[in-house]
Amino acid sequence: MITSLKGTLIFKGNNFIALDVHGVGFEIYVSRKVIDNLPAAGSEFSVLTYLDVRENSLMLYGFFDEREREIFKLLGTVNGISSKSAHTILSYAGFEDIVGLITNRNALSGLKIPGIGTKKIELISVALKDKIFKLSDSFAGREGEAVGGTVAYSKEQSRLDALNALINLGYIRSEAERIIREVLKQHTEQELTTSELIKKSLEYIS
Repeated sequence: MITSLKGTLIFKGNNFIALDVHGVGFEIYVSRKVIDNLPAAGSEFSVLTYLDVRENSLMLYGFFDEREREIFKLLGTVNGISSKSAHTILSYAGFEDIVGLITNRNALSGLKIPGIGTKKIELISVALKDKIFKLSDSFAGREGEAVGGTVAYSKEQSRLDALNALINLGYIRSEAERIIREVLKQHTEQELTTSELIKKSLEYIS
């Protein structure tokens, strides 16, 4: 099993990356958080991975942190949810979003995931409602290394808190996410706190 890879980032697609590891190029389908936290092409990069072995194919999936990898595997235990479907979910939703999807379907009414309709959400919720609390508890209070070998939980939490703040102010989720992405791109050298991110997002809007 390939549990992690470290090499040179060659290419970034919409939902995958190419990583050169000692002259071997690996195509890795990654989550939204990985895409949002990638360095520039040519930089050294490390990522947690899961190798999905099928009769006619081998697929590598990459994750922001251990929580994402565990919830990916958990989603794959639901009848009708393939590894590809689990990856699609993680391309549009983070760990906290998926917990909300499972525990409170109405919490994600503004989030659209291609191929994941109401029936599938209900199926996931019913199948994983008990398991998700155990998984959340197992990571409570834990900090670990995220993609790129840096501790990025506080950065991601600031982004989520700022996103929720903009949504509470009346902005639709997709627009709020776009605004925050643009602000973060403008301040790549800074580690913005939640309040700073909200303030700069409001300044960007005005």
